[in-house]
Amino acid sequence: MKKVFKLLMLALVSSFALASCEDVPMPYEKPNGSGGTETPGEDVVVEPAGTGTLADPYNVAAIVALINEMESGAESTQAYYIKGKVKSNSTTESTISQYGNMSFDMIDEGNTSTVFKAFQVYGPGNKKFTSVDQIKEGDEVVVYGKVVNYQGNTPETVGKGAAYVYSINSSSEPGTDPVTPVEGIEVTCAKAAEIANAMADNATSEETYAITGYITDVYATVSKGQQSFWMADTQDGGKVIQAYWANLPEGVEAFTKGSKVKITGQIIKYVKAADGTVTPEVKNADVEILEAGDGGNTGGNTDQPNAGDAKHITIAEFLSKADTETTYELTGIVKNIVNTTYGNFDLVEGEASIYIYGLLDKDGNAKNFASLGISEGDELTLTGVYVEYNGKAEIKNAQFISVKKGDNGGNTGGNENTGGESTSSLSNGDFESWVSDSEPTGWKSASTASSATLSKSTDAHGGQYAVCVAGNASQNKRLASKEITLEAGTYKFAFYAKATSANAAQVRPGYVPITDGKVGNYTYGDYTTISTNWTLVEYEFTLTAQTTVCLVVMNPKASSYSSGEDALIDDATLTKK
Repeated sequence: MKKVFKLLMLALVSSFALASCEDVPMPYEKPNGSGGTETPGEDVVVEPAGTGTLADPYNVAAIVALINEMESGAESTQAYYIKGKVKSNSTTESTISQYGNMSFDMIDEGNTSTVFKAFQVYGPGNKKFTSVDQIKEGDEVVVYGKVVNYQGNTPETVGKGAAYVYSINSSSEPGTDPVTPVEGIEVTCAKAAEIANAMADNATSEETYAITGYITDVYATVSKGQQSFWMADTQDGGKVIQAYWANLPEGVEAFTKGSKVKITGQIIKYVKAADGTVTPEVKNADVEILEAGDGGNTGGNTDQPNAGDAKHITIAEFLSKADTETTYELTGIVKNIVNTTYGNFDLVEGEASIYIYGLLDKDGNAKNFASLGISEGDELTLTGVYVEYNGKAEIKNAQFISVKKGDNGGNTGGNENTGGESTSSLSNGDFESWVSDSEPTGWKSASTASSATLSKSTDAHGGQYAVCVAGNASQNKRLASKEITLEAGTYKFAFYAKATSANAAQVRPGYVPITDGKVGNYTYGDYTTISTNWTLVEYEFTLTAQTTVCLVVMNPKASSYSSGEDALIDDATLTKK
């Protein structure tokens, strides 16, 4: 499984004790304020280790270092394996009888000050505990689950049984055999669907299941090491059970239709509130690929029909159906183009409007919108399936059928769109316009958000130019947009990044609120390691009120998890979702 923070975990604990620039969160202090010389009775300094996988779990120092880099209250996007010793167990028998979960503190051998809390975790096999005595002080445990920076000062697992103890090795009781983790009850896809349908609405099974079958449809693009697909017991068996945001195995770029796989996780009976539609699914499943498929869609193309194969309805009818299975054909006028790489715009018919979040070409390929020759005011026909995002209707996997040129076209999108809600304020996202060779138009803040040395580069992702953000060995440096005022809502900030040499570089997207010309607290997404190939970097954030912000791309200083090398940035977009 891909690990976004893989390089981060190689950081030395001592490096977190050094003074750093404003962008780096405060570290956990070294016990007793020691300068590094051990004395009898002191904690041993334990360096972060592991990669978070079952074969190589994070130690406590590593997971604490990872969480230390997260914002207060933030949860990790993926689950990790974490190994340590039980320092103390605060669980009561009442909690066991009521909820079946435990909360206990974990430490590394020889260090009692760096603590990770396994909070409200279930037992081996993701089953409820039956006795407090199942976890004792001194036990060596491996915990699996997502983590959270609770209130900015407590590193712990996400609670309410979202994580579980994978294994226990009672080192405090010599001779006791370790608990063998349950690998999952083997079932077919048909049996898994049967189990789901017999459950209460929106319930999750207590048992973990291992479901073997074939991928019959890949219906989402890859995001943060995960992708969604449908399974059946045969390659042409249709949509029987859904693997919702399943974890990609290590080294696998995307799931392939036709592949034989085994997914492991808990079964959920998901019921859509709008119309009672039932979907049997396994969320965040681990996936083992047994046989590779011979192709088909890998996300973004769900075998859309040609013109005439899908039922044509009005946009108003489409919005009222809320049918997430049927593919329909729609026709409308293109308005408010906000991205010409993927094709993000409104499709309008009379008073009805639907947002198109990415348009595939006739062959099912993404990022070809510019080649379709679509302008605002054109009459466009497409096919797609209904989906909701944050309560707003959109079309999933919309595919181009035909276009009729309108009389009031002109604006073909890009970053100068004046009709959209999002990228209209993000000027010169393609970095084609420059005030000078060291200042791209629209990318110089009046505040202190801009701190990097910039230069024009002809090594571009699109167009003629990209911006080179110079690295610095001792300080984080930021490329920042000019101050822009955004309405309340959820936004996606995206751009392409590339290293300038064979040495890997890192970037980190984010934003900072500006009040009276002064910066507030920086908010960042994940670190992304980039190579000499262009890499798409995406970051979503939500504003609860109208806010003036600078969008920023951090080029982190040199450390054991970053290099301080130069980075190229191009084709930046900001989309309101």
